[in-house]
Amino acid sequence: MLFPVPDFSKSWTTCSDSSDALPLDDETLVVSTDKKDLPHNYAVFPKGSYIPSKDPPGGLSFYASGPEEVDLTTAKEATFRYSVFFPDDFEHVKGGKLPGLYGGDDAENSKSCSGGRRDTSCFSIRLMWREEGSGELYTYLPDVDANKKQCDVPPESHCNPTRKWTTVSQRVKLNDAEEANGEMELFVGGDSVIKVTGLEIRDSDKGRMRGIIMQTFFGGSTPDYASPKDQSIYFGDFSMAITEEL
Repeated sequence: MLFPVPDFSKSWTTCSDSSDALPLDDETLVVSTDKKDLPHNYAVFPKGSYIPSKDPPGGLSFYASGPEEVDLTTAKEATFRYSVFFPDDFEHVKGGKLPGLYGGDDAENSKSCSGGRRDTSCFSIRLMWREEGSGELYTYLPDVDANKKQCDVPPESHCNPTRKWTTVSQRVKLNDAEEANGEMELFVGGDSVIKVTGLEIRDSDKGRMRGIIMQTFFGGSTPDYASPKDQSIYFGDFSMAITEEL
C-alpha cells in the first residue's frame, strides 16, 4: 500500500513500483528556491558539517511545492511519504533534520518557519533523528497553549534503523480557524507510532499547506551536533496525497 491512510483524492509518487511513477528531479518536485540541481536521492554530510549556514556545507535544503495537479493549498489533510536509508556505520551524534511538510498564509511567508524563526503566519513539521536512530516530529507551530502537548511526546526508538530502507509517512490535518482541532501523525513502515491531536497549526483560514521542506542536515545549531566523519544517507519513493480537501 502506497499510503497508510485510505480514500485520498489526489496524489503523486516517485515510487518505482507504481505504474505512474514520476522521476525524482527538480521538475517533478517544482523546486522554488535557488538551491536547485542538487541530488535528491542522497545527502552527503562532510566531517564537521552542521546547519546549512556553517562550513563545511552538508546535506540538503530547499522548498518544493510538487506537481501542480496536486495543489496542497486545497488540502485540509495531506500525507507525505518517503523512504530513507541510514548505513550501518552511520553516527547519529545528537540529531539531525529530515524532510517534512510546511505551509503558511502565502507562498513567501510560509518559508519563514525554520532556523530558529517562528511566526504565526507559517508552520513547518519536519522529522528529526536523534541519538541511536530514534525519531520525532520536529515542529514550528504557533506559540499557543494547545501546541505544548506535542512536547510531551517522546521520540520513537525504531524510527531510523540502520542497514535497511525505512518508509516514513507524515499525516497533517489543519485545524479550523481559531480552533484547536489539528492533527499530526507519524507512520513508520505503515504503522502509526506518534499521533498528536488538538493542535492549532494555523491561526486563520489563510494558513494553507504549501509543500515539502526538503531539508536534511546535522543539528541543532551548535558544533556538538556536527557529523564526526564524512557520511551519507539515501532517499527514495517521495510521494504525496491529499486525504481531505478544504
